[in-house]
Amino acid sequence: MFKKCGFTALMLLSQLWISSHAATNALPENCSYGRDTSYNVSGTNVSSAVQSGLSVAANPYDPSSWAQFVYSLGKLSDSFDYLRIEGPNHVLQGQNSRFKGNLFDIYAYVNFNTSESGYVGRDKSNLDANAYRDVKFDRTHGYGLVWVTRAGLCSAKGVWVQKKPSVSPITLMGSGGSFIAEVSYQVDPYSKAAKDPATDASIQFFWSGDDGGAGASPAYKFSANSGTFRTFENPTYGGGYSVSARISDGNFSQLVQLGHVTVSGAPWRPCPTCDIP
Repeated sequence: MFKKCGFTALMLLSQLWISSHAATNALPENCSYGRDTSYNVSGTNVSSAVQSGLSVAANPYDPSSWAQFVYSLGKLSDSFDYLRIEGPNHVLQGQNSRFKGNLFDIYAYVNFNTSESGYVGRDKSNLDANAYRDVKFDRTHGYGLVWVTRAGLCSAKGVWVQKKPSVSPITLMGSGGSFIAEVSYQVDPYSKAAKDPATDASIQFFWSGDDGGAGASPAYKFSANSGTFRTFENPTYGGGYSVSARISDGNFSQLVQLGHVTVSGAPWRPCPTCDIP
């Protein structure tokens, strides 16, 4: 009987511990929210933006928890002069990104949280009074929120969760002393190039000769989020070349091999007077 009662008490204590330590996405009241870019979401619109960013997956929290989160978001103070949390404005979906909690105290624990996972861990501030944590968004695509807490302090920062830009080959062929390359491309709608009018996406082409010699095109800028791009490039020498293309969205890039092409012309000769077969 005693063993049974002891076991029951242990189970009750375990359930109470779990319920009190369960991950929650509820923000503390009056959390300071920083907008360090003009295209970040304003404090009054963060709730709907975060919900939209999470709409790609089932809500990982129970309705009451989500309701509390939305209620807390309504109390965000919209400020450009936040001091406590620092990190990137754009992060890649499914990849870790580092955020910093900037406090006045050293050797103090700072809790890190996200709108997707709630509490994700903590770190003790160093001699510079900074704490760090790698966080990631696996399901969000769009706007997310990262915040840090310590005691009654809270600081939140919005982030755009995006995918990498992509480029794929369509055509690669020689044309006399030139080669023609055509690619299709896609830039994520939540990338810096898509959100920031002052930032353009770009594509740059590179070629490397079989016998030596290499070259690169200018970085061709474009504003559309998707489409095709065609270019004529003129290597200095004739011969065979491996060609690649790199696309950039202002923060992230991707390099893709397009293939091999042959162009006409005098071959590359690093030593014109040497006897090279």
